[in-house]
Amino acid sequence: MTMSYTHTQTAPVLRLGLRARWRAAQEARLVSARTRRRLAEDLEDVVARANAPRWPLTAVVPVSTEAGRSGRDVLLDLAERLRGPRPVAPEGMRQVRHLLIDGAGPLYVTGEPGELRGAALRALWALDHRGATG
Repeated sequence: MTMSYTHTQTAPVLRLGLRARWRAAQEARLVSARTRRRLAEDLEDVVARANAPRWPLTAVVPVSTEAGRSGRDVLLDLAERLRGPRPVAPEGMRQVRHLLIDGAGPLYVTGEPGELRGAALRALWALDHRGATG
């Protein structure tokens, strides 16, 4: 009886430790130089695609016209920040990744004027602020 009580008391602690280590590994991967470089390249590619002629038959998701106009400078600033030597906050990296992969987001769907610029500026701000929720 005592063994089962001890066993149930230590199991949650062990699980919590594994979760914390898994989360720390995920965050380390998220802020790694490799991930930062890849996301910076993706942002630069998006800006190039926004300014390129559009082909009617392609599997590539078209970028909104705002990415080529008002969002261009801030997207390139974001890429430059990712390539820089200063550390980045995980939440900022999550916001950059979400901006790039959300097919219904402001990078791919033209919405309100300045929506893409605002999302990119929030991500840029969050890169420098730990615990930022945007």
